[in-house]
Amino acid sequence: MTAGAPPKLTDDGRGQALVGYRANDEWQALLAETGDRLAALDDLDAEARSAVDAALAGIDSVHREALHRLVRLFKDGVLEQVVTDPAIRTLMGMYGLLPEDEAGCRKVWDFLPADPPDVAADPAGAPPHWSPAPVDAGLADGGYAVCRMEEGAFVVARAGGGWFAFAATCPAHGTTMLDGALDGFTWACPAATGCLYDIRSGARMGGGAALDCRPVRQQDGRLLIGFGMPFDPSLPAM
Repeated sequence: MTAGAPPKLTDDGRGQALVGYRANDEWQALLAETGDRLAALDDLDAEARSAVDAALAGIDSVHREALHRLVRLFKDGVLEQVVTDPAIRTLMGMYGLLPEDEAGCRKVWDFLPADPPDVAADPAGAPPHWSPAPVDAGLADGGYAVCRMEEGAFVVARAGGGWFAFAATCPAHGTTMLDGALDGFTWACPAATGCLYDIRSGARMGGGAALDCRPVRQQDGRLLIGFGMPFDPSLPAM
């Protein structure tokens, strides 16, 4: 490789080891650390959090505009080649710039998608309905429970004073998450280190398919999970 030339990727689609760069496992550790720091922002008071969100949203807009202009200059096939590198794939996924057959996240500061997931996972023709979740409504903040219902297995979590529910299946690994770890609004899949999701939106940190999140409401001391109806992500106010 000549001096100043960008590192090349291997023909088999894997990024070669880059001297002076993080190894792939170090990159995954960095993503996990970043997720923890983002989750810690929820502990800020409302005024400070609003200021941080506004600053990060501005950075997001600058990066988004520049990256979209950059990708428009790529020749055919260049994008497909560069996203074989894990770090580049994460960045492109955060700004919705992955090739059409790959999913990604849209917000750099919260790793949240621009649009809420639809309800395509529900059986065709199933009417909208609320089902009671077999979980104690007194679940402490920071706790979660895995519920088996007629509609399938779902995780019900309590975070930030609110209730969240999502299918207990990891989209990245296809495994049932009978356990896991909840840190703030971040859910860690037990299948692999660094497989993190934001339970407010379902978005996977670093890109990829989102959790199947469901609306939740309380009624007569019970927790109800919605099916066959839109899910509105619980996003921080700007």
